[in-house]
Amino acid sequence: MILAVALGIVSAGCASLRRPSTPLPPARLPSAAELETVLANRRETVRSLRALSRLRYRDADQSTSARQVLIVARPDRLRVEVTSLFGAVFVLTADDGALTAYKDNTFYRGEASPENLRRYIHIGLPVRELVDIVLGTPPPRLGRHSAVSFDPQAGAVRLWQDLAHGALLVWFSEADLPVAAEERGVDGQPQWRATFGDYEQRNGCPVATRIGLEVPLAHRSLQMTLEDVDLNPVLDRSVFALQTPPGSKVVSLDAIAD
Repeated sequence: MILAVALGIVSAGCASLRRPSTPLPPARLPSAAELETVLANRRETVRSLRALSRLRYRDADQSTSARQVLIVARPDRLRVEVTSLFGAVFVLTADDGALTAYKDNTFYRGEASPENLRRYIHIGLPVRELVDIVLGTPPPRLGRHSAVSFDPQAGAVRLWQDLAHGALLVWFSEADLPVAAEERGVDGQPQWRATFGDYEQRNGCPVATRIGLEVPLAHRSLQMTLEDVDLNPVLDRSVFALQTPPGSKVVSLDAIAD
């Protein structure tokens, strides 16, 4: 359903007025090598961004939303900041395998692991993979075999990469822009799904400003809408570091039991 919405399938209201036409495949399917090159080029072109983000999180028990400043840079740098009139109320940074969070006058430090990241964004992924998704590309995978087909249900070209532990599927628009991706385990069950939409031109490059991320087995999802996007800004390493003032309370994340 998420994929159908992301790719613009006709809504139920319109369907009651007319039968949606069957999507037609392109006259020529691109090769797997061509689509893999498209993804590689986008990873090289879209290296970092700074934006205001409207984020909505949902799981089986709750739904929350927040506005924040979001800064990401490949391969594994992240900064999330929520501020008020009185200053920062929450800051999360990750860089070079280390994660720091500031909340309620306390600094939490630990490894930038999926488990520690899940404490704050509720979805456990390696930071490197989260950065890839925020920048509008699926994480790169070493595929054993790749195939391209037209997915009539989605109305999009699909790249299928067989992996040692499952498969990575990526759907593309007519303009060869990634619009959705999904990684499946060896049992065929999706481990995560991502959608990329509302592309806007920034410095001559199309950038996804609506990004969805879902972990179906955990019934968890994030929806990010990016505004005032600054593409590939010059970012000092200090952006992704939080200095701890003398006398501050510091807690080791790695010593906290879930």
